[in-house]
Amino acid sequence: MNNIKKASGFLLLAFSLTTIAHSQSISTLKNLNSPYDEQHPVISPTEEIFYSVGYHPENLGGETDFGDIWMTKKTPNGEWGTPVHVKSLSTAGNDVIVGFPDALTAYVYHSGSGNGKSQGIHQYSRFGSEWNYVRPLEMGNFRNQGSHFSGRLSQDHSVIIMSMNSFGSYGNEDIYVSRQIREGSWSSPQNLGTDINTFSQELTPSLSKDLKTLYFSTNSNTSNSGRNIYSSQRLDDTWENWSKPSQMEKVNSSGAELSYVVFEELGNIAFYTSTQNSEGFGDLMMVIHQDEEKSVEETLAISQKNAEPQTEIVETIEEEKAEIIEEKSETVEEKTVENIEEKSVAISTEKVKEAPVEVIEEVIDSAMVSAEESNSTNYKVLDANTSEAIPFIITYTNKQGIKKNAGDFSILQNEIENNSLDRFVVSSNGYIPKDFGSEEWSKYNSESILLMPVKAGASIVLSNIQFNRGTSDFADARSIQLLDDLVEFMKINSTLRVRLEGHTDNVGDPQLNKELSMNRASKIRGYLTLKGIDFERIRITGWGGSKPIADTNTEEGRAQNRRVELVIDRLQ
Repeated sequence: MNNIKKASGFLLLAFSLTTIAHSQSISTLKNLNSPYDEQHPVISPTEEIFYSVGYHPENLGGETDFGDIWMTKKTPNGEWGTPVHVKSLSTAGNDVIVGFPDALTAYVYHSGSGNGKSQGIHQYSRFGSEWNYVRPLEMGNFRNQGSHFSGRLSQDHSVIIMSMNSFGSYGNEDIYVSRQIREGSWSSPQNLGTDINTFSQELTPSLSKDLKTLYFSTNSNTSNSGRNIYSSQRLDDTWENWSKPSQMEKVNSSGAELSYVVFEELGNIAFYTSTQNSEGFGDLMMVIHQDEEKSVEETLAISQKNAEPQTEIVETIEEEKAEIIEEKSETVEEKTVENIEEKSVAISTEKVKEAPVEVIEEVIDSAMVSAEESNSTNYKVLDANTSEAIPFIITYTNKQGIKKNAGDFSILQNEIENNSLDRFVVSSNGYIPKDFGSEEWSKYNSESILLMPVKAGASIVLSNIQFNRGTSDFADARSIQLLDDLVEFMKINSTLRVRLEGHTDNVGDPQLNKELSMNRASKIRGYLTLKGIDFERIRITGWGGSKPIADTNTEEGRAQNRRVELVIDRLQ
């Protein structure tokens, strides 16, 4: 089930690069741009682009509406589709997408001009293709006294950096920061001070992944060239000391440039908007930063290759074929591999959740280590009930996010010694898979791994799906990877009906703990249904701290008690 993966570098699939330099390449996102004002692009965890479009006649406030939320996603042929108006995230006033704490949650700024939403940043939850309103975020003395707002949630979800005219502004719009206190509650916006802010406008800020580099646009320069993009380095752990801002020369033009944001995890790709040669007020642009000429050529090769329909096998088919022939030459005939290759072309990058189960199973079977072979490895995989050796497959992910198949456990040990192993999953047909992180595995003191058969009443603790403390927000990208593994498990075992049981420790208000445990189980169900699992196959319960499995008087025990368990209700 772990041999199907999400596309990497998905932004490269649909863009043809129009300007090539040894240091960077810039392209116009033609499918997204229009005669209207495109601003403030944000990438969702489910690989969509959300952005604001101003003055569009279909906006809820009509042609004078500063901005409604629009989005686009890729079509099966790998191109960005026609942008869609997201009315459930929009009002008759100015609306700006701020970010996504996880795949099912969005933060959106509303100016307070329509639809009953007060001025501020609001939280929404996703159900299918629709967004349901949850609440406004508490943010102290937040107040925007102007018509402009721009802001972004940091990549670690800990701060929101924003631009507005508010208390203590030195000129027009200044840049502020707000830090998360707990779920739904944020600190009052703090002005970044005179190292960054001036008597002019400072707009559309964003932060690097490590929170050390600030990108923003300002018209404070004396060259009369309009708004240009600058960067500045944070000099300490406060938000008040910054290096002198420097202009990003190769991005700026005689037009106005705004909304510069870097997606480091996608190969140092950046988005921004520009009025230079635009089709309207502002058009969306993409820049790919390159360190050397070779990397430009490699990027172009990837872009051209991915313009055609792609498969979603973890390795390329040729790599899969080579591995299978090498590891299983005595049992796997080449015609079987060719058959897999023919079937796999139906699995496009956009249609992972629609992949034929028989194709996934065939690839898994071809890489499976038999029960007899498992006895000869340095670890045994056993049926948890009978202690009999069973066939298995190991799929591991290195720290670069690349998934591979491991023939035996010695490969994992080599990855650990090279400090390159992130996590791995041991799975077998008819059994619940087991996930290990690299640190967890390095402390593992048994020579056997026990897998629970898929049958009514069986349960596992989803211990490696982590939430931010006191919230139902997923804590990291690894948790999303584990959820994707769970999606594949549910797909292959298509008759399963399961129950997700949320648990907390016993610290704090019991009723609040029960609500939190229910919210966490609900968040996992929401992700699974978003990925195509039938809502009716998943029930949820929340027990709070009433069912501990470890000592409630120690921090280690309380940590074990904070968990979500998957229980198999029945096989249909």
